[in-house]
Amino acid sequence: MKRLTQILIPALLMLIPYFIFAQVEVTSSTKTSRMTFNFGGFSNFNVEMRGKIELTDDDKDIKSISPDGYLEITKVTFGSKRTLVITPQANGVRREYYEGREKMDFEKEGRQWLSEILPELVRSTTIAAEGRVNRFFKQGGTSAVLTEIGKLESDHVKAAYANLLMKQSVSEKDYPQIVTQVSSAMTSDHYKTEFLSGGMSKFLQSKEAMDAVFAASGKMESDHYKTQVIKEALDKQTPSIDGIKSIMAATGKMESDHYKTEVLTTLLQKDNLSDPIVSEMIAATKSMESDHYRTVVLTKALAKQGLSSTSFQRVLESVKDIESDHYKTQVLTTLMNNKLSNELSIQLVDLSAAISSDHYETIVLTTMLKKQDLNDEAFKKLILRGSECGSDHYATQILTAALQAPNLSSARVLAVLNVVGNLDSDMYITQVLMKAAPKVKTDASLTEAYRTAAKKINSTMYYGQALKAID
Repeated sequence: MKRLTQILIPALLMLIPYFIFAQVEVTSSTKTSRMTFNFGGFSNFNVEMRGKIELTDDDKDIKSISPDGYLEITKVTFGSKRTLVITPQANGVRREYYEGREKMDFEKEGRQWLSEILPELVRSTTIAAEGRVNRFFKQGGTSAVLTEIGKLESDHVKAAYANLLMKQSVSEKDYPQIVTQVSSAMTSDHYKTEFLSGGMSKFLQSKEAMDAVFAASGKMESDHYKTQVIKEALDKQTPSIDGIKSIMAATGKMESDHYKTEVLTTLLQKDNLSDPIVSEMIAATKSMESDHYRTVVLTKALAKQGLSSTSFQRVLESVKDIESDHYKTQVLTTLMNNKLSNELSIQLVDLSAAISSDHYETIVLTTMLKKQDLNDEAFKKLILRGSECGSDHYATQILTAALQAPNLSSARVLAVLNVVGNLDSDMYITQVLMKAAPKVKTDASLTEAYRTAAKKINSTMYYGQALKAID
């Protein structure tokens, strides 16, 4: 039975790379690390180590251990237990090998087993990671270490090697390659983020490296980690055009409106954003489901100076998809802090018709009358829309605001007189006519239109008030 076990165990160990670890536990204290690997329930592998460990160049033996260190490897398979304990001594290391509780001759029984398991262990754990990185870097520079990282088993170990690589005298021109290859080698967004954040101070030294960081973030699945990396980078540096493109690509793949908003608003704080870039950011809000977050980004974008009509057009397109009248109004009134073309003003009037609340529509249209220099076409379209409000109360507010606009021409007064009849209430029609009366008194060409509008009033009392106002 012992002989059979001695044959089977090495054979099983050769298959370690092909097993899926059902469980890997890693614990550590200040000086000691412990790792447990469970293979499909029939065996387990325990590693405990402390101190600095250096391997031979073929990774099959322990070359040295620091005075405070040790390495213990235990493998249990089908009830059969093997243990290696390696400790430092004056002229090298002491190797002790046990089968069960029985101490065996290391050279006869243990050396072969150590040479078989150690190459796999070093790629599955951080045993001698520092020494191995030093060796590979000395032999073949950055590329050699990156090649080895690609062969490692877990993202935890890959991250450890990558962090050790960044402690070497790596050339700045190698940073983009390191970022790209290390990120591609890992599947865990957590470890990708840990590595990118840890090396950020160095990556910031190179535009190409930062472009690679932003590109790497775009390949992460987690919106949380994408945002963490991008925001950390943006807090420390203004991105290049290529970097901004990568950020926009990463944002486009996010599902969370919260994280999209965090990234876009952080990016909008930068001063080097051209109008086309801001325009793209505005367009990106159309993929947001949340009216709140969409509004946050749009209002931030509208605070940027020097935006073009294209950017304003995209704001209007995004507002079309907002369901909340409150948020629609918030964005549109913010938009009107800018001078809009008459074409955009007409589009805005059309868009106001989609606001269900007469209260909010009134805010939009009266704000437009106060802040925009409308041509006659846009003015007429606005007052027609205002006269068609469901509430005569709000329609009256819009029409009277139109009659109080600066540089009010006779043509515009006439336009108001022509639509006031759309109101149902005699009282409100009379209020609008009396507001127009002073202008009518000074321009006889308006009298007929005024009297025609007054005929819409059914109440004798209000009709008399309206006519008396121009007598």
